[in-house]
Amino acid sequence: MIGILSVVAAALAATTFPAEIPAGSPAGDTAADVRAYWTPERMREAVVATDGAAEPPDGVPWTLGAEPVRNVGRLFLTVPPAEEGGKERKAYCSAAVVDSANRSVVVTAGHCVHLKSIPGGWVKKLLFVPAYDKKSEPYGSYVAESVGIAPAWAEHEDHKADFAFVTLGKDEQGRSVQDVTGARKASFAPVAGEKTALGYPFLKPYDGETLQYCSGPTTPVTDNRLVGGEQLKPCRMTNGASGGPWYARTPQGEDVQVGVTSSRPKDEAFQDAAWGAMFDATARELFQAQERK
Repeated sequence: MIGILSVVAAALAATTFPAEIPAGSPAGDTAADVRAYWTPERMREAVVATDGAAEPPDGVPWTLGAEPVRNVGRLFLTVPPAEEGGKERKAYCSAAVVDSANRSVVVTAGHCVHLKSIPGGWVKKLLFVPAYDKKSEPYGSYVAESVGIAPAWAEHEDHKADFAFVTLGKDEQGRSVQDVTGARKASFAPVAGEKTALGYPFLKPYDGETLQYCSGPTTPVTDNRLVGGEQLKPCRMTNGASGGPWYARTPQGEDVQVGVTSSRPKDEAFQDAAWGAMFDATARELFQAQERK
């Protein structure tokens, strides 16, 4: 795959809980059931999974071709009602394929797959559509089979652990997602320098139908609620872009994923910044557990 940062520069189940790594399988639906559920009409009705920034996100439309970013897409899901008798909500986040041994792993935000506010915590009917663009599915769709989140997210919704690794089943032609879209490696150690965040923001003037991005230098987040993360400023890609990848270039010249877009407080001090949950040793454990599936 073409280097993302160089392109930017040039243009500009049963739920199981292992002792240390909570994991879940979207239960009760077969892959065929999930694909049948996500009709084009329901995809249009999907909104962001959780409330985020109060103001519209300031992303830039991705117009630099599909080749560098075909592994980035929308992760459709349903959110069970918080109270008995309520309606299941159709929602989505952003996600990206990461290079893995089983060639079937995507990464997104923890709050896109598990919320303490809903019964059992887990969202349902997870379907990944890589390179989603204006309702098109150029590389097919892939149903989630297993989800891994950090204990810190499952128990406390700790923002520094707001990432989730998802193992996908094969497409309708029997192919693994990485064989179709390619993938980028995940780095679980800090990578200095500029970063590029991609995702599908939903609030006006955006509608979640096309990929957007922000690119530039980042700084550490020092607010106690977000300590351990990095912020990209100016950029407001939170709503809908949650779970979208953050890429950085290593000293060896390789573009790697170093984190995902998380939510941020609505405080005025954060209105011009996107916050990234950066990969660490916990993220490495989650990834390794999923790539063994």
